[in-house]
Amino acid sequence: MTKIRQWSTLAVCALFLFGLPLWHLLSPDEEFSKSERRRLEQLPELTLSGVVGGEYFEEMEDYLLDQFPKRDAFRSVKSVFSFSVLRQKDVGGFYHEDGHLGKLEAALDEAQFSYGIRKLNEVRDTLPKSCAVYYAVIPDKNVYLAQPNGYPHIDYDDMLRRLREGLENMTEISLFDLLDANDYYRTDAHWRQENLEPVVSRITQAMGVPTPDWSSWQPQELYPFQGVYLGQSALPVEPDTLVYLGNDVTDASQVSSLEASGGSTVYTPDRFSGMDGYDTFLSGAQALLTVENPLADTDRRLILFRDSFGSSLAPLLLESYREITLVDLRYFSSSLLGDYVDFDGADVLFLYSTSILNSAMLFK
Repeated sequence: MTKIRQWSTLAVCALFLFGLPLWHLLSPDEEFSKSERRRLEQLPELTLSGVVGGEYFEEMEDYLLDQFPKRDAFRSVKSVFSFSVLRQKDVGGFYHEDGHLGKLEAALDEAQFSYGIRKLNEVRDTLPKSCAVYYAVIPDKNVYLAQPNGYPHIDYDDMLRRLREGLENMTEISLFDLLDANDYYRTDAHWRQENLEPVVSRITQAMGVPTPDWSSWQPQELYPFQGVYLGQSALPVEPDTLVYLGNDVTDASQVSSLEASGGSTVYTPDRFSGMDGYDTFLSGAQALLTVENPLADTDRRLILFRDSFGSSLAPLLLESYREITLVDLRYFSSSLLGDYVDFDGADVLFLYSTSILNSAMLFK
């Protein structure tokens, strides 16, 4: 029995010493990690200067880590071990609470937040007096997960107070009391479109436009939706089901983009299987979009300054407007607004999540 154990130990060691490197050599390199939403390191070029300077060895280490066989499986084992055995509260800033994955954001970044207030005020100052201007802050999932469960979190009350004091000539539309953790995907940061009826009602009522008839929506389901937190945390959590709501208005509406020639549709389910299933809503992140509703019985227009949360909200506002223009200041310079967007007589809504306001230097 002793010899059997010795040979078994040697076999396992040989497998790790020779089998994994051989497996790596025989496996094709991957360019993207869908789970982590990032490009993977590729084989670095061997140069004399890189060897002498040490950069080649650093790049090779990153390459081997990224292209390690069954890397996602090993990451998952590590995360489960950290939570279940080591009893860590979070791993790499990700935590698991009440069936939801969350990402810690413990403090307000003063420089970023102050810049965001200045930038929104600068944009507001360029708008014509004919515009009715509103702002709404989308609560991060941490409001309903981190805060009540004792995890470090931003002081959201202080954030809202400072926005009220700092933003000028804008009417606030409060959303924090309308949501809870179950209104967000379990594996992602975003809210669930099918749960936004109270949000749509409050926004439309505050802006004085008709509230859509919620019974007109026809839900369509897509599975599995593996949110960004699922891949980044590497925890074995069941994927979500993504639901998008359509009706005659969304079916008839046409989307035009500054970045792409030709029109598109409000929903693009063919993108669900791509890098991010959330791109089903308005084809994902884009600098400038215009959605036209040919069935509208009004001439009212909405200019929506937004982050990715706005991609799933905007379709629900289409019944109230003839045209909705979506601007993402992370990708579109505010200095160019006058050249591309007609603000005259339009409603304007600044709609940003707490996480984006806390990283507002992304605004151009």
